[in-house]
Amino acid sequence: MIDIFGAAGSLCAPINPHITGTLKGSTGSVTNDDFSVTPQYTTATVEIEVQAVSSQDLQQVENINQQADMRSVYVRGAVRALNRPLQIGGDILTFYGSDWLVTQQLEEWGNGEWSKVLVTRQMPTTS
Repeated sequence: MIDIFGAAGSLCAPINPHITGTLKGSTGSVTNDDFSVTPQYTTATVEIEVQAVSSQDLQQVENINQQADMRSVYVRGAVRALNRPLQIGGDILTFYGSDWLVTQQLEEWGNGEWSKVLVTRQMPTTS
């Protein structure tokens, strides 16, 4: 099997090297005694390539006037945006010192070998 993610990464590395991030993969949620819902995650270290969002990606998600801080991220493995009908997704990537919610899966190659996702920076929580 050809490692396309690795091959493409080695070609892009001189210009835009991969970085290490943390993937918080959604495993569902629990309902608390007060009926609030707390999301549950499993955590893994992942290798990612972060890029600016292209106009083609924005057209694909129909967010041309989007004001949020967004990036396109290539990541080894399957990463999912929130899909309420299927009750999956809501994954979060952590890089550049921030949490980034996976808001749209733009591409997936192979059997979950790599994904291209659109992420949106989340506001830091205050205590």
